Amino acid sequence: MKKLIGLIIIIVVFGISTYLILKIPKSVNSNVITEESISIQNSSEEWLGIFLQGQRIGYSFTKISRTDTGLIVENRSQMTLIMMNTQRTLSTHVFVHTDKDYTLKNFILEIKTPGHPTKIEGKIEGTNLELTSYSQGTHHTQTITLKEKPYFPDAIEEVIKKKKMKPGDEITIPYFDPTTQSTASARIKVFDKERVKVLDKEFVGTRIEIDYMGINSILWLDNDYKLIKESSPAMGMEMIPLSREQALAEIEPVDAFDLLSFFSVKIDKPIPDPNKLSYLKIELSNITIEGLDLTDDYQKLIEKEPIIIESYKAILAELPDLSAPISEHKEFLESSVYIQCKNSEIIAKAHEIVGNEKNAKKVVAKLVKGVHKFVKKNPTASLPSAIDVLRTKEGDCNEHSILFAALARAKGIPTKIYVGLVNLHGFAFYYHAWCAVWLGKWVPVDPTLNQFPADVGHLKLKEGEISEQAQVLKVVGKLNINVLNYQED
Repeated sequence: MKKLIGLIIIIVVFGISTYLILKIPKSVNSNVITEESISIQNSSEEWLGIFLQGQRIGYSFTKISRTDTGLIVENRSQMTLIMMNTQRTLSTHVFVHTDKDYTLKNFILEIKTPGHPTKIEGKIEGTNLELTSYSQGTHHTQTITLKEKPYFPDAIEEVIKKKKMKPGDEITIPYFDPTTQSTASARIKVFDKERVKVLDKEFVGTRIEIDYMGINSILWLDNDYKLIKESSPAMGMEMIPLSREQALAEIEPVDAFDLLSFFSVKIDKPIPDPNKLSYLKIELSNITIEGLDLTDDYQKLIEKEPIIIESYKAILAELPDLSAPISEHKEFLESSVYIQCKNSEIIAKAHEIVGNEKNAKKVVAKLVKGVHKFVKKNPTASLPSAIDVLRTKEGDCNEHSILFAALARAKGIPTKIYVGLVNLHGFAFYYHAWCAVWLGKWVPVDPTLNQFPADVGHLKLKEGEISEQAQVLKVVGKLNINVLNYQED
């Protein structure tokens, strides 16, 4: 699963286990085809080093087998990173089968980090993609309707080769990323051969540019369509062919990459503690607003060129006194792959925290405080589910937000997930996840920081779950923030 391993699993910054793996149930009726069940015609293997800002953070191993029915692709990756002064190792294993035209047929994806394994199966039937997630001994299935069958990351070179693309050619194809579970169109354009530097050597390769959801990746291929280098310049990410021994060489703790510090967004001048502000006005530069959600009830996009954002702190006394359950915005009361609000354990935990309280504001206040107290603050490189967080009782902002959303929905409070950045102590913005609840208006809340309402230092870029959150990747490494004005309480 190349293409920068789901851009390092959504950069892992939106949040800033063998025993548990055995508890993940196996799919009895899985349609994923194994190598033993069909005839392999030939296969190839590839070892890649994964680099951030020139620093090796891990490896990727891919095996592609050709069969009479399509391709079988197996990829394993491992990355070692520093998150909040703590070293974390993130491993992925994906197994994919395609049809003869290299479009996706089915896949299994496992993401492993100590104590937080996640397994996702996907299969396409007609124009439907059925996704099933397994976590902590439970599973949840949902179906996504597709316009057409998509391709997936590791098939890109095969598509270019099959279509005999040459310099000047450009195509747009449907595309599915198993890591982000997002579907969109990918634009592939072929350029002339050029010199490309790989570590300390120079090679000549055909340049291929891939644009997916506003994220630009570049491949250089040799005459046999083998990868010379893959790069995402805006984020300083590269994948480079290495020998097996080089790729597997251990990364010492002192050499681990401090991911969250690197992707923080410094501001031109410090501001007071955002929790003491009632209003904040900022300017965003080096990005486009396409695909982002910059306006809601308390955050306003007031200018597009330049991008000017105003944020106001919600005043709870001005909101109506609603009773839970709330009947509005029913789509944000539903269960999903990660927000399992109808699970009996989630329902029981919500009742434990809230009791028989019916006043919606008081329900939210209890849940914010309850989740903040319940979840141990621990940086976790995972795609969390509410059940996983409920049982492990640890995590970062992703885990706090996903559990809060499930508990709030279980108590009848319409709840969204927000992702973007948060200003900490007035000095810099860091990638973050939090929530919004419907109380007559969409009020931001932050269970990680125990804030109800959330302060004006929260800059929402996107709302939704993992497939929508992937849109935020296009601003990573590009965004600049300047403070224009603020008002204290």
